[in-house]
Amino acid sequence: MDAMLLGSLVSLADEPSTVLDIGTGTGVLALMIAQRSENALVMALEIDELACREAEENFKASAWSNRLASIHEDVLEIEFDAKFDLIISNPPYYENSLLSEDVRTSRAKHAEFLPIDSLLNKVNELLANEGAFWVIIPSENSSTWIAAAKVHDLFPIHVVSIIGKEGQGEKRSVLAFGRKPSETISTELTVRDTQNNYSKAYIELTKEFHDRDLSK
Repeated sequence: MDAMLLGSLVSLADEPSTVLDIGTGTGVLALMIAQRSENALVMALEIDELACREAEENFKASAWSNRLASIHEDVLEIEFDAKFDLIISNPPYYENSLLSEDVRTSRAKHAEFLPIDSLLNKVNELLANEGAFWVIIPSENSSTWIAAAKVHDLFPIHVVSIIGKEGQGEKRSVLAFGRKPSETISTELTVRDTQNNYSKAYIELTKEFHDRDLSK
């Protein structure tokens, strides 16, 4: 669900030509961006070798294989010659929970393996001057991310509050950062109504990524 929300909400209005997906997993986000754009070259970084291999197979099987590349590498160690117009990430975010005995699971879910400050420092290094960085996080971490981003000269340009179910509190935040301070656009999206059906807004937002009618 997090990948579906982020991949659908990321703005491609500026038609980015180069995109970096940090922590691609099996490649869902990268595939979504490639599907939504006509020309963007998407590089997908994944530190877990097995997940990276799966992403590579998914890319090869897609209609956009010529614009997708999976890279088995740690984002904190990799170097690129060029900057990216768009950087996206669905990062590990559990900060105070017990680590799983499964190293792969822990690395995928725990911020200890990709600290916020380290990630933002790398984003600052790799982002083009007019580029944007989009991320989805638990809503309770929003203020921490925004404050940390400013230290690295990244400023919030769009905040989307994600309500899991109508009448309940915010569960996730989709944040977009740019290099220039500006007025932040704040919006809200509710995923399900009180009857637990998908909302019209969510169905409309994600319709191109489903092979079934979510309204039924």
